[in-house]
Amino acid sequence: MRTALTLLTLAALLGATSACSLGGDEVPAKTREQEVVDTVDEAVPLARDALGATAAVVDGKWNSCPGGVGHRFEGGGTLTAPEGDGAAQLEAVREALVGGGFDDQTQTDGHVSVVRRGVELDFSQQLAAKTPGTWSMSFQGPCHRYTGDDEDYVEAQNLQPARTLVE
Repeated sequence: MRTALTLLTLAALLGATSACSLGGDEVPAKTREQEVVDTVDEAVPLARDALGATAAVVDGKWNSCPGGVGHRFEGGGTLTAPEGDGAAQLEAVREALVGGGFDDQTQTDGHVSVVRRGVELDFSQQLAAKTPGTWSMSFQGPCHRYTGDDEDYVEAQNLQPARTLVE
């Protein structure tokens, strides 16, 4: 009975780590954070220009990965654009991002999902009933376990409010 419980516990731990890299990150947490911020800084202007958006606000922070094993830098925000044909606007965003070197990973209608350097980004139009012309975007960096000073940094940042990346 004890062996079965041990095996079940090990299986559960292995399953929880599947959402996270089994190893630590090969770069420091601050460097990984900056890589994610740089990727967002490259994507948002492309989407903003494709939509003719007049405003964009994007926040980000460190959070725990699903299952609580590891951390990743993630966030999101909104872009405010003129109302228009949502499907055509979405296609314009896709073309701009793919043309800008992002890999198209879209699997859901009404969304554009792209990835670059392990950073996943998603753009979609908010429901017109809520806020016409408003687009939402989200991003998440890769999930890794951090140790030592990197772990201390990530955990300290995890307690801080999100910070504005694009305004």
